[in-house]
Parts: sequence; structure tokens; C-alpha cells
Amino acid sequence: MELQSDISKKDIADALILLMKKKDYNKITNKEITDKAGFSHITIYRNFKNKDEILKYYVDEITKNFIKRKQVNYDPNNFRKYLITLFTHLKEKEEIGILLYKANCIHYIKDEFDKIFLNKALNKKEQYNYYFISGGLYNIYYNWLINGCKESPNEIADMFIDFYILKEDTK
Repeated sequence: MELQSDISKKDIADALILLMKKKDYNKITNKEITDKAGFSHITIYRNFKNKDEILKYYVDEITKNFIKRKQVNYDPNNFRKYLITLFTHLKEKEEIGILLYKANCIHYIKDEFDKIFLNKALNKKEQYNYYFISGGLYNIYYNWLINGCKESPNEIADMFIDFYILKEDTK
């Protein structure tokens, strides 16, 4: 059962996204968000400090729901399948990515990648490896997004694997 505060947060976040589809992020006021969500103006301050926190919450909820729904976890032994699932999800959420990009908040996606991968690190070496994977995934995603997501998730997965797997120097 969802708590009222969880419902309020979701409604506020959904209202912000709807407003972002019509108006520049920096010009959206908290009052507009609460009016759109159907709450009193004070409700936003009970749940969030600012609009950025609302967007972070929204992206975090998308990530949690994706992981729960798809039961997806990073598995280095099945990396290609993981990447295809991830980029399929990102393609489905392309509009949100574009809204985040236009609001100069696309780095919230990077934060989610970091959070997912760095939680798996058991030591310093793994931490560096996961930063490498996370950063690489984010940068490929970013480039893919701003270029219209033209390649399929399978193609993006194959490109990432080609970059990630270091090939022996054959000179």
C-alpha cells in the first residue's frame, strides 16, 4: 500500500514532467507544479527542496521500477543481454532523456548508472572498473540520445562490447 506522501511525490513529479513538455524547465515555478498536480503550494515543500530534487526522484523511481519490473541485474557473464535490456529501456524513455537534456539535467542519468554499478564494487579495483563501465555507458547513451537514438539497442550493445573488450595489439 502506497503512503500518501509517496502518492504526492509521484503526482508532483508527473506534473513537473508534463510542464516540461510545454515549457522551459528554468521557467517552471513550484506553484505551477503544485497547481498541475492538484495540491496546495505547501505540499511541494513537504516533499522536495527544489525542482532538481523532483527530477532526481523521478529518474530514481524510473530506475527502481525498471529493475523491479525487468528483474535486471548487471551480470558480466551475460553482459550483452544486460546492455540490450538497458538500452531498450532507455529507448522507451527517450522522451524523458530529451527533457532532461533540454533542462541541463541529463547528468541525473549518469548518477543512476554510478549508483547501480558502484554498489557492486567489492574492492578498489572493481570500483575503478565500475566507474569505467558506468562512464562509458553514460557517454554512449548521451551521444545516442542527442543523435536521435537511430541505432537499435542491439547495435548499441554490440558497439559498447567492442569498445569495452580490449583487443590485443597485433602489430
